[in-house]
Amino acid sequence: MEIWKNSQSLSLATFMVGGILLSGCSISTSTDYEKELLTFKKNRITYLKSRSGYLNLVGLHWIAEGKSQFGSDSGNEFVFPKEFPANFGSVTKKGDRFIFDFRETVLLDSAEKISNFSFSTEALDHTFSWHSYQWFVIKRGENYAIRLKDFENPDMDPKFEIPYYPIDVSWKIKGSFEAYPPGKNRTISNIFGHPIEQPAIGIVSFLVGGEPFSLEAHMEGPKRTIIFMDGTTGNETYSGGRELYFDAPDGEGNVIVDFNKAFNFPCAFNAFTTCPVPPPINRLKINISAGEKVFK
Repeated sequence: MEIWKNSQSLSLATFMVGGILLSGCSISTSTDYEKELLTFKKNRITYLKSRSGYLNLVGLHWIAEGKSQFGSDSGNEFVFPKEFPANFGSVTKKGDRFIFDFRETVLLDSAEKISNFSFSTEALDHTFSWHSYQWFVIKRGENYAIRLKDFENPDMDPKFEIPYYPIDVSWKIKGSFEAYPPGKNRTISNIFGHPIEQPAIGIVSFLVGGEPFSLEAHMEGPKRTIIFMDGTTGNETYSGGRELYFDAPDGEGNVIVDFNKAFNFPCAFNAFTTCPVPPPINRLKINISAGEKVFK
């Protein structure tokens, strides 16, 4: 486990963080903070290895209007892994509906055996299962794709680890949050160039070395989040940028931005993902030497 360079200095009750005096924080001792970050890292690994994580992804196929065949044969529009029959089935998109036809029985929603099924673009919570594989339709902007998982993916390393910068409490920064008017959205793109609309919630401002910086925050489901690039991006950290979550501001608009918990996008670990591209406003010209490093 990574350790503090100077454990004695971290036992102080008050820290000078990014040029701002930070007191009364959750950091009481260096050991407490080490445990907090160790738990964060363990939870990251557990999630990425879980059924809902990203290490089991083995396919991503963009669906066009009309009929597309899938199976292991290279002549299919969507080539599935070699364990599948050569011609396994098809998906037809007709306006706002998807029609799946299979040459073998599959499980719908892990419960019902079916050989065909139709659903609308408003009902993308359905899953199909066959042996160790599961697939479903995702929406990115106005585009739809089949996402394919293998829960016995042989490429998933049981010793999977993520490299981190050494823990540095100076990257746990006290900042301020200025909220946008309710209902404000922003449009960014994902790595495929598809426009993505996100609910933008406000600006987080903070100091590093006495200099002011700011990042735009948005909601990711129920979580307040920041996606960003910095001077380490593409060198020491993942080329697509990183992300971090933060808690709701207190009554005076103060927030804590903990860059030690900055984490990689799923695209750092798997090629079958659709990660966002941080907007220009969130591209810092300083090195954020904290959090997850590039995964090799």
